Amino acid sequence: MSTQFLPKFGRKLGTVLAVLGLCSFSSLSYAAAHSTYNPMQPRQLSAVAAQADYSYGYSILSGHALDSLEEPNRAMWYLNYDIFDHYILRPVAHGYAYLPQGVQDSMGNFFANLDEVNNIPNNIFVGNVGGSAVSLGRLVVNSTIGLLGFFDVATQMGLNAHPMNMETVLGKGGVEQGPFLMIPAYGPTTARDLNGAVIDGMPWYAVSWPITIGKWALQGVHNRAQLIPQEGMVDNAMDPYITTRDSFLMYDENAVNPVQEGVVESEDDFDEALLDEIDG
Repeated sequence: MSTQFLPKFGRKLGTVLAVLGLCSFSSLSYAAAHSTYNPMQPRQLSAVAAQADYSYGYSILSGHALDSLEEPNRAMWYLNYDIFDHYILRPVAHGYAYLPQGVQDSMGNFFANLDEVNNIPNNIFVGNVGGSAVSLGRLVVNSTIGLLGFFDVATQMGLNAHPMNMETVLGKGGVEQGPFLMIPAYGPTTARDLNGAVIDGMPWYAVSWPITIGKWALQGVHNRAQLIPQEGMVDNAMDPYITTRDSFLMYDENAVNPVQEGVVESEDDFDEALLDEIDG
């Protein structure tokens, strides 16, 4: 098992737990978008292709993802969550959580500062030139005055972060999620997410592998430790696999197509006057 991928599951799991921490399972409804759009292609080449059904009988999930490998995915879920997380990552994260909060905050600032390297070009790709300039300013300020990023001086100066990863860039460019995958020691992902992660990881290819592994390992443990209060939400879910899958996909989709707070989206428009007539 490649040790470089071990901390990735901690980051993925942290993302899922963060989403679950914002909503109650009892009221959360996962309504998969049903469409004839080909989830395996970013663009439709003809009207005929647009009319064809490429779902092969599977429900199309958020971001037009397909869980066409659910059986092996569930096996990998058991390996990741019930074994790797339960016996390795979770105990390490709980031990890390005993560190003073100031130390944990400094570590979080350090990792966020490293991410600015990707935020600079990625914001340009989506047309957010201002966000790219702010990301550059944050990188310079926090790397110098903030002592290599351990202190977030830029935010105190009014330079708020504009995070943007390549997975979101690809989504905004029209690339669909593709198949949903549960990879051993890596966690939940999709074809689009994997491609984005490879591109975002390019700056680290020039760094020696021990430093790269150490960075991802420590960052994974840090992110996992911050979500300890939400562990029970996954542990007590009726189907932890489905809950994790749908939450992960909805999180990614909301990053690509944000839903404004308080706005309920519906695919089907209806005449409210007709409802009033029925009620009457």
